[in-house]
Amino acid sequence: MGLTIKEALKFGGLFGASVVAGKEGLDTPIESVSVLEVAEHNISRWVLKNQLYITSFYAIWDNVAQQKEVIETLIDCECCGLVLCYVGTWIRQIDLGIIQLCDEAGFPLIQARTDVSYIEIMNPIITLLYEENTRAMVTNDYSMVRNDFLNLVVNEENIDVVFQQMNRRLKKKVSYYDTYGKVIYSDRDLAAIQAEEEYLKDNFNHILFECSRDGYTVQDIQGRKNAVVLIRSQKNLFGLFFLDYDGDFEENIKNGLINSMVVSGTLILQKRSKVSHFREKVMEEYVTDLLVWNFPSNAKALERGLELGLTVLDKNQIIVVNINSIQSVTDSKVQQEMQRYIRHVLLSQVKQLLNLYDPKSWLVFRSDTILLFMNNQNGSVHLENLGEKLLRIFDGKFDLSVSVGVSNAFASMTDIPSAYTQAFQAATVGRDHYGENKVVFYDAVYFFQKLRQMGKQPEIVEMCHKLLGPVLRYDEEHKTQLTDTFRCLLVNNENVKKTAEQLFIHKNTVLQRKNKLTELFGYSPFDMPYRLNFLMIFDIMEKK
Repeated sequence: MGLTIKEALKFGGLFGASVVAGKEGLDTPIESVSVLEVAEHNISRWVLKNQLYITSFYAIWDNVAQQKEVIETLIDCECCGLVLCYVGTWIRQIDLGIIQLCDEAGFPLIQARTDVSYIEIMNPIITLLYEENTRAMVTNDYSMVRNDFLNLVVNEENIDVVFQQMNRRLKKKVSYYDTYGKVIYSDRDLAAIQAEEEYLKDNFNHILFECSRDGYTVQDIQGRKNAVVLIRSQKNLFGLFFLDYDGDFEENIKNGLINSMVVSGTLILQKRSKVSHFREKVMEEYVTDLLVWNFPSNAKALERGLELGLTVLDKNQIIVVNINSIQSVTDSKVQQEMQRYIRHVLLSQVKQLLNLYDPKSWLVFRSDTILLFMNNQNGSVHLENLGEKLLRIFDGKFDLSVSVGVSNAFASMTDIPSAYTQAFQAATVGRDHYGENKVVFYDAVYFFQKLRQMGKQPEIVEMCHKLLGPVLRYDEEHKTQLTDTFRCLLVNNENVKKTAEQLFIHKNTVLQRKNKLTELFGYSPFDMPYRLNFLMIFDIMEKK
């Protein structure tokens, strides 16, 4: 079975949504997803079986009878569910009769979080459906594509050239956007592109609504009439394009030219996705080899980098952005959605920021880390400032926790493996000592990571257990938590209140345990030099 509604609720814009009714239908497979804002009785002519629909009912927010009619039609057409957005903004609350209707039919009615948009719900589902079953894309009817367009798509590798040549043959200036509202290609002037981007940012949901019937809409953007056309197959959305709405547009609709552009655009974006995915894989393999220096010669390392348009000879510092949230999540689908969100939304922001500081630098996203290869030969890049701005990109996004680690400068490209280790230790060891969402330089964790390395030596571990022996034996015999209390008191500088809050116990219990520790050791372990000894012991044993 493919993607079900139950699975879709675990990631993306549906993560945290509430199932209001129809829980019996949560195992229904989703074959496609679309927006539904048309409130007419004849929607049965075009809604699809096993399609998940998203709506705010803003066209019929005050008409419960029409809302019921729409839902009854979806049930009769065997659609798989309905997601209600912005509850409290348009419809004040979901009518009890609607809840009862959905429960009786086993038709999932889902209330989305108020802070998510239609596209944040649609994109992850569309992406997953595309990956799991490319047959869902009904773009195999190439008779709908002009031969010259089809030849371009098949034979030209540069996607920009394909769009450019299409526009020239159409004698039109067109802007193409992906489903994240990012421009893919445009030959319109910069002012027009900026106006389009702003309009998309503020009106994406409205555009989807306006296009839900015919696949296109006409919008006035800064006094200029634009036709906005969805690039979509029968079931899925891949992007959209803007072009001037002139006297030829309606004729172009009739003669199939616009439809040919839509199908061509779908094929191009499908090809673009595959090329991009292939490049990412090759780049990840190259970086993996860099981090262990898996090359027969330095010349080969340079050659492979240049094939990808990357230089390593001038790099002398590495920054690691460690995505703590991905590492802490066990659900693979949630991990994949976080990775998609970072790759498609946040990574471009990181690239733009990096380009402002150092145009010669480059980055790669590997599973749960972003690696920045820096050209900071003359020390002109303020790395702490860059790190703080990196944290701001992730702040408040998807509840992401990150840690930024910065290596020391290195002199030779063969030092890249050790520099990566330094940056990674700065991020991860620094996270444990300084907290999450911090920028940490390697020098700040040098001694901490040395202590961690000591934990790999059997005689060191044995000595740690020996020194902690009285407390460990007491805990084992009496089933107590003195060891945890001891560590917590040390870390919190003997702050009893803070320790009690962290351990969820009363302050008096902490005081009693503190006295017991002194009794067991025969001296106060909180006084120097014993305090330093035990701080090091707990740090050595941290990962044991």
